[in-house]
Amino acid sequence: MTQQDDAPIREFADRGTIWLLGSPANLRSLVAMAARDVADCLEFDRAQRVNRSFVPANLHKQEADLLYRVPFRSGGSEVWVYVLVEHQSRPDRQMGLRLLSYMIQVWDTQREAWDTARIAATQRKPAAIVPIVFYTGKRRWPRVPDLASIMEVPQPLRRFVPQFDTLFVSLAGLGPDQLQGSALGAVLRTLQVAKAPPEELREALVAAMSELGKLPAEQRAEWRRAAHYLLLLVRHLRKSDERPDLYSALTEAAESEQREEFDEMAMTDAQVLVAQGRKLGRLEGREEGRAEAFKDLLLLQLERRFGALTPDQIAKVDALGSDEAATMGVELLDARSLADLGL
Repeated sequence: MTQQDDAPIREFADRGTIWLLGSPANLRSLVAMAARDVADCLEFDRAQRVNRSFVPANLHKQEADLLYRVPFRSGGSEVWVYVLVEHQSRPDRQMGLRLLSYMIQVWDTQREAWDTARIAATQRKPAAIVPIVFYTGKRRWPRVPDLASIMEVPQPLRRFVPQFDTLFVSLAGLGPDQLQGSALGAVLRTLQVAKAPPEELREALVAAMSELGKLPAEQRAEWRRAAHYLLLLVRHLRKSDERPDLYSALTEAAESEQREEFDEMAMTDAQVLVAQGRKLGRLEGREEGRAEAFKDLLLLQLERRFGALTPDQIAKVDALGSDEAATMGVELLDARSLADLGL
């Protein structure tokens, strides 16, 4: 069994990041890293996540997305914030064209809602879209290529090429000043060195926990999400013999009043490994292999239907027996929410 098989969040590069950005506060931090003026004019406390992906199945290995409706701080209307997490190894020159196709799908979603609600034509006002590309690869990619840059169009005809701004955040290009003062920044600073030598990562983990400890009490939920993400990062991206020391570094760096809660998260993390049958190599048998493949498919179906799952929800699916997983697959046909499935 590979290290990736025992991860609580499969395809950690996209699912883990999408789960992290499932917090409106973290979404605000990401937007602020690209354009603080844009972040300042939006009311992220009232942001609403739209559980729908626009990325086609053949691109799931290289990108993931999420969509929010965010009201203006000044009141009145709202804007769509569309985040595309791009983690393929090299930049894509066709990104502008792909983004445009996703944005059109977002507007189609709004139009479908109007049709369902029978909104009068005079009241149908498409919302603006703020597209943001979060690039987690290592190659240099200073900006997202626009459509004109990849077309051979004479200057007089360029006015016929669709134009829109795209916010861009490159993980490798983020500096210390951009990563200060937020839970997301503390996590991303660690993610930058996630595959560095253990000593360097250990130092970054301690620094991240110290930064998280400075968050105000009202951001407790963000502390918990960020701390849990760091645990998942260690489990997914580091070798098994490195994990105990890194886990200890995280626990010791936690503030005294938060240490008990962090220990509980770490214990849950260990229990998930056991539930996944990590010991004795669960995939050695053919029947076991089929069961795990079915649960992988079930997880994919759940996320396509309801959006990104939390680590706890993924762990519950991983802990299902073959018959239980098959039953859930049937119940999924009529389920209206994850709660209907016990998730």
